[in-house]
Amino acid sequence: MKQSLHVASIATIAFLTMIPVDAQAQEAARAAPADEAPAAGGIDDIVVTARRRAERLQDVPLAVSAVSTAALERANIQNVAQLSRLVPSLTSVPGQGGSRSLPNFSIRGLSQQELTILADQSVSTYIGDIVAARTQGINSALFDIASVEVLRGPQGTLFGRNTTGGAIIIRPARPTDEFEGRVGVTVGNLDTFNVEGMVNVPLSPNIAIRVAGQRQRDDGFVYDEILQRNVNDTKQEGARASILMHNDDLESLTVYNYFHENDGGTASFLQNVRATGSLNGAAVRASRGYRPLEDLLAEQRARGIYRIANGSPIFTKVETHDIANTTSFDLSETIKLKNIVGYRHVKDHIFDDMDGSSNALHPQERIDRAKQFSEEFQILGDTANLNWIAGLYYFRESGRNQGISAVGAVDPGLVEPDNVAAFPGTAYSNTDTAARNTSYAAFAQGTYRFGGGLSLTAGIRYNRDERQATIRNRTATACRFTRDLDNNPATPETAVPLAQCELGVKDSFSEVTYNVSLEYKIAPDKLVYIAHRHGYRTGGFGARASTEAGLRRTFRPETVDDVEVGVKADWRMGDAFLRTNLAGYYAKYKDIQRLLTDPVAVPPTTVTTNAGRARIYGIEADILFRPVKMIELTANYAYTNAKFTKFIYPDGTDHSNDPFARAPRNVYTLGARLLAPLDEGQGDASVGVSYYHTGDYSGNDTYVPGYTDVKGYSLLNFDASWNRVMGSGFDVALFVNNVTKKKYDFLLINLDSLGYTSHTPGMPRTYGATLRYHF
Repeated sequence: MKQSLHVASIATIAFLTMIPVDAQAQEAARAAPADEAPAAGGIDDIVVTARRRAERLQDVPLAVSAVSTAALERANIQNVAQLSRLVPSLTSVPGQGGSRSLPNFSIRGLSQQELTILADQSVSTYIGDIVAARTQGINSALFDIASVEVLRGPQGTLFGRNTTGGAIIIRPARPTDEFEGRVGVTVGNLDTFNVEGMVNVPLSPNIAIRVAGQRQRDDGFVYDEILQRNVNDTKQEGARASILMHNDDLESLTVYNYFHENDGGTASFLQNVRATGSLNGAAVRASRGYRPLEDLLAEQRARGIYRIANGSPIFTKVETHDIANTTSFDLSETIKLKNIVGYRHVKDHIFDDMDGSSNALHPQERIDRAKQFSEEFQILGDTANLNWIAGLYYFRESGRNQGISAVGAVDPGLVEPDNVAAFPGTAYSNTDTAARNTSYAAFAQGTYRFGGGLSLTAGIRYNRDERQATIRNRTATACRFTRDLDNNPATPETAVPLAQCELGVKDSFSEVTYNVSLEYKIAPDKLVYIAHRHGYRTGGFGARASTEAGLRRTFRPETVDDVEVGVKADWRMGDAFLRTNLAGYYAKYKDIQRLLTDPVAVPPTTVTTNAGRARIYGIEADILFRPVKMIELTANYAYTNAKFTKFIYPDGTDHSNDPFARAPRNVYTLGARLLAPLDEGQGDASVGVSYYHTGDYSGNDTYVPGYTDVKGYSLLNFDASWNRVMGSGFDVALFVNNVTKKKYDFLLINLDSLGYTSHTPGMPRTYGATLRYHF
C-alpha cells in the first residue's frame, strides 16, 4: 500500500521586475522573516512580524507560534495542514467537499466550512505580506521559507477582516548578499521521490535574486480494487523567484510564486450507513441497480481504510500564480513609508467520489477560477516612547465556482468528457456562481511606553465589504429556484423557468474592529500582558439556496470579542534554560456562520446561515526546557472549551447542545531531542522523537450523533539529522512518521438523510531519508 508523503524541491527559474530599496529597512526586514539568532545562553531568539514590524517573539503581547525552517525540516513538515503537529491550537481538516487541496483551518475552535467565493475562512492565510483569499495551493507552499507564524485569536486591526480565529503567515526566504545554493533529494516508502533546489545570487551590492523550486512525487496510499491502482498519488511542482533591490533609503522586494498539481484526488470510504436513508430503500436500489449500503459497509470494514472499491477515477488539478511587491522608504530617521501590492490567480478542477462506495451515489466535480488584487499603504513611526502604524487597504476579488454533484447524475454537456461515465442517471445539482468581492479599510495602531517596563497598545480599523454575485442553481431538467410571486408566504412558491434560472444579488457590510492591550515587563526576559480584541468576518449569500428568497437572504457578519492574558518568560539556572509562554482566553462569538443542511430542499442542499452565539475559553502553553546543552524537551498544549449558547437551525429547531465543529478539547505535542556534542567545525547533529495527540471532535457544522463524530488519535514520530557533516556542505536526515502505524481518518461528508457518511484516511507510517548539498 502506498501513501502520500510530501515535499522537497526542484530548482525552476522565473523572472521578475522591481524597484530600488533601503538599507535600514533591509536590515530590519532581514530579521522580520522570523530568523533565528543566538540569544544569551545559547537559546534561539526568534524575530516575528505579528504586529507588522520586526520584534522579538518574547516581546510581543500576543499568542504567537513561530516555526523556523530548521524545526519544519526536523519534523518533516511538508505542508501547512501538518503544522498542527507543532502548533496544537491549529487544526486542519479537508475542506467542505473533502478535498485535501482545499484545507480548512481552525484556531481556538473558530473555522469556516464553506469554500465558495461567497465565503471566507475564519483563519486567513498569508504568503508573505499578501492574503491568499482562496486556499488552493496553500497546502504545499512550505519550501525555501524563513518561517511560519501562527497568530492565535482575532487579528482584526492590522490584518483585517476574516481573521476572527487567527492568521497563518508563510514567510518565504529573502534574497541575501551572499552567493549560495543547495540541492536536495528525499526518498522514502510509497515510492516517494522529492527534489528541491535553491540558488541565491547577488548581482551587485544593491541587487540580489533568489530562485527556488520543488518537485513532489509518490504513489499514494489508498488502493481501489475496482480500478486496480492507487488513487491518491502525489504529483506537484512549485517554484519561487525573488529580487531584492535597495539603496540607502529605499528597499523593494518582489516575489513570484507558482504552484501546479495534477494528481490523484481525495480517497473516500464508506464509514456509516442509515437504513432509512432515501437512497437506501429497496425501490431506489431496484430502479438504479444499487447494492444495499449495509453490504457495502461490511465489505469496506473488512478491507480496512487503505483499500476501497469505489471505481471512480478521482483527480485534483490546481494551478496558482501570485506576485507581490513590498517597497519601503525611509522618510526620516523616525518615519517610514511602506507599500504592499499583490496579485493572485487561482484555478482548479477537482473530481471526487463523495459517498465512498461503488454505488456512485454522490460523484462531485468542481471547477473554480479566481483572481485577486490588493493594495496596502502604511506609514510607520518610532520615537523614544511611541511606535505606531497607520494605513489604507484595498482588496478586490472576482471569480467563478461551478459545482456539480449527483444523486446519480449529470447532463453530459456540463462535465468534462472524461468524467461523463462517472455521472450515470438523471438527478443532479449544478450550482454556478460568478462573484465579485471588494473590501476597503483604514487602520491605525500604536504602542506607548510609559517607562519602567509598562506599555499600552491600542488599534482601530474601519472595514467595508461589498459582495455581488450572479448564481445559477439547477438540475438536469429544471431550475431549482422558486419565487413567491404573490408575496404571500402562506402559499406555495412558483418554480422559476429553466431559461430564467439565473439570479443576481448584492449587499455590503461594514464593521469597526479594534484591540487594546496592557503589557508589563517584569524583567528584560519576562513579559505579562492582558489584551482585548474585537474581530469580524464579513457576511454574504448562500450560493446553494434553492429558493429566490433563500438566496436573497444574506447571512450577517460574525463577530468575536475576546480577552486574553498571557505570560512570556525565560528562566536561566546556570547552564539550564526554561521558556514558558502561557496564554488563557475567553471569547464571545456572535452571529456564527454555519454551513447547515436545508431540511426542505430536494435534493439535499446546504446553506450558510447565522446560527447564533457561543462562548469559547481555553489555555495554551508553549514550553521549552534545556536542562543541559545536549538535551531539549518541548511541550505544546491547547485546551479549547467551546459551547453554543444559542444555535438555531434554518427550520427553527434548537441545537444549542450540539458540540462545536472542528474543536477538539485537548491537543498536545511532547518532544525530546538529543543534541550531539560536536565541535563547531563538525556540523550539528541531533536525534528527536515527538508524540502528537488530538482529542475527539465533531467534523461537520450539522451535527448528527454517530455520523459526524471524528475519533481522536495519537502519532509517534522520529527523526535524526546531521547538518554540514564534518564541516562539509552535506546534510543527511532520516525520518519515520506514525511509527506505530496508527490508523486514523477524517470526516469527508455526512449525508445520513440519503443513507451514508464517508471518511478519508489519514497517512499511514511513512519513512525516508534526505540528502542535501549546500554550495
